[in-house]
Amino acid sequence: MSKIAHALRLARSFSMLARAVLAAGRLRPRDRDARLAMFPADGLPVARPVEIRWNDHLVPWITARSDRDCAVALGAIHAHLRLTQLEVLRKVARGRVAEMAGPAAIDVDRALRTLGIARAVPGILAMQPPETTQWLEGFVDGINHVVDTAPEDPPDFPMLGLGRERWTPADVMAVGRAAVADVNWLVWLRLVPLRREPGWPDLWDKLLANGTGSIANLAGFDLETMLAGALGGALKGSNAWAVHADSSATGSALLAGDPHLPISVPNIWLCAGYRSPSHHCVGFQLPGLPFTAFGRNPDLAWGGTAPHTASSDLFDLSDLRYEPFDSRSETIRVRGGGEETVVIRTSRYGPIISDAVPMGATYALRWVGHEPSDELSSMLALNRSRSFEDFREAADGMAVPGQNWVVAERTGGIAKQIAAKLPRRPHAPLADLISRPEAASHWESFVTAKDFPPERDPARGFVVSANDRPEDGPAPLAYFYSPVDRVERIASVLAEARPVTLETMAALQRDVAVPGALALRDRMLALAKAAGERGNGEGGPTTREVLSARGEVVPLLVDWDGSYPETSRGALAFELLVAHVSADYHSQAERAFYGALFTARTLIAQDLHEPRTALVTAVAKALVATAKELRRYDTWGDIHRLRLAHVLGGLPLVGRRLVFADLPVGGTSDAVMKTAHPAVPRPHRAFYGSIARFVCDLGAEDSATAVLLGGQDGWLGSAAMLDQLPLWREGRAMRLPMSEAAVERDFPHLMTIAPCSTPPRS
Repeated sequence: MSKIAHALRLARSFSMLARAVLAAGRLRPRDRDARLAMFPADGLPVARPVEIRWNDHLVPWITARSDRDCAVALGAIHAHLRLTQLEVLRKVARGRVAEMAGPAAIDVDRALRTLGIARAVPGILAMQPPETTQWLEGFVDGINHVVDTAPEDPPDFPMLGLGRERWTPADVMAVGRAAVADVNWLVWLRLVPLRREPGWPDLWDKLLANGTGSIANLAGFDLETMLAGALGGALKGSNAWAVHADSSATGSALLAGDPHLPISVPNIWLCAGYRSPSHHCVGFQLPGLPFTAFGRNPDLAWGGTAPHTASSDLFDLSDLRYEPFDSRSETIRVRGGGEETVVIRTSRYGPIISDAVPMGATYALRWVGHEPSDELSSMLALNRSRSFEDFREAADGMAVPGQNWVVAERTGGIAKQIAAKLPRRPHAPLADLISRPEAASHWESFVTAKDFPPERDPARGFVVSANDRPEDGPAPLAYFYSPVDRVERIASVLAEARPVTLETMAALQRDVAVPGALALRDRMLALAKAAGERGNGEGGPTTREVLSARGEVVPLLVDWDGSYPETSRGALAFELLVAHVSADYHSQAERAFYGALFTARTLIAQDLHEPRTALVTAVAKALVATAKELRRYDTWGDIHRLRLAHVLGGLPLVGRRLVFADLPVGGTSDAVMKTAHPAVPRPHRAFYGSIARFVCDLGAEDSATAVLLGGQDGWLGSAAMLDQLPLWREGRAMRLPMSEAAVERDFPHLMTIAPCSTPPRS
């Protein structure tokens, strides 16, 4: 497509979406009671009475006499709280984004359909056991009851061009597959074009030596940005840790964790508690998926982090002249009228992804998720587990996404377990980003969770996971990992705090110290000294200007302790200086490379140890630029912003109507309280990070607490859309009890759902 045609598509989409936002007018406020009154309790297709209790933040607690009735209530709650979110997720999973975003998303839909996210769904449904099928169908009946009977459409339905559509079990499974898409795909979109750069071999060596992740500065409104937003659930970070009973102040095992995902409104997580004959859980769920991903039952608590598993390969088929491809045509419906037909090609190596995302050659994508695997049954079994042995057995059925599970037991034990299905690749350095066709032989057999030994009850008294590099297993788990800052900081605090209290666990989730940044700070100080002792080249600042700037910047760096509270002036000076140095010193290709990495600071630190005159010149310029910025901004929070906005909040001009908060925030990309950000010397938003927190003591059934960044309700204008923001900022949380007495106390708003006299519609 020509640049002119692409620009016209963008303009048409912007215009259409802007008009829709303007037409929506002002949002009507809804308090808690109004939102509860909107829940369509009458006629909910349950066979026996069901109780739904709600707390003041619209978190539900379900008590049902059958598993299916529990699933029905859960589905209705998901749809009531997050119907827009569910519809958006379904359209992403099915490659129907252009029906919302207009012509600009045609290429996104083509890419999503080529990726074949939902390809395995028919096989998944066929392999599910009867109890899973019954639970899934009950959940879908609950969603459809809201779709059929809700008194109003959500306010953002017309903004996004959405209408009511009934759901099927296949839709839920498609959403589940989209939520577990490979974290590496978005990295590849950035890195593949860089293979044509002269310096690529050196960049590749750096990448392998230090690892990377999938969180990039996805600024702008292009194919990559829209794919990132579409597959937001696939961008997984997180912290999780557990403390053994012997190291705990209460004499019971403790668990804490905070899953990291894109920062948005509504939050990608929701909280729920429920009890039925087979299930008794509290914790976090993903909208549209009927299980507790992160939480506890009476005997176990679990959390997890993404090890960025190598569950995909890109194969270069350019030299296979006679390789047969299968083709099919699909029609993309476009908001505003019109349709576009696209051709999807597949091969025995996987779909031809380069047809949808031009990469300069013919590339096929093979993904473990293209084959059927029954993660829903695994997660339901995991939720019911009563021991780590049960948990490990359940986890063995998980293929995608790979997880590094952290588990705490009521008996006091703790464990860490990798769960993934991976090709049996050899342990060897990855030669290149792209695989040769002969590497398809690695996909003839696989390793699963049972092939990865667990870490159980270590002598140090705790287990920790923060997307860091694990011990070698039976096959390479991943090639790219996160920096060690978070895992080392968590381990250091836990080791010093013994015996560990639940309060220490909760406080650690808000920790903003990055001790590893001090080594780079010291290097910057040495470079600043050198920059002031020599003249600078033509066009650069004078020695006098450099010395003056150094006098403003250096004292702040010397006094800085490596922490990132929003009030820190030292963190501001450090980040401004590093960003300015990198902008001047690194080439465009290097900046693009670092923009795709978790480990940008680590790699930049290595570069800044190079003994080059150009580096000293870059630091001299950066000192002057940083001093100028320090006269404009006072603290880290002045440029590091927590911006909570609707998905359309980024639209020019009209999008400001859908920005609900713009606040200073602490943390950084490598802090335990992750608030990831691009390396830019100007105000920016934290776009990814710690959006939910959970802690519990396995010796106390009512000890669990949780909080969401934002709120529980996705209804625009609801009082429960942002009511947990003060809790998140202040380190407070909601109680998520499990006993009947505590549930009755903390969830005082009772609904009793009467049995439905007519069977659910099919």
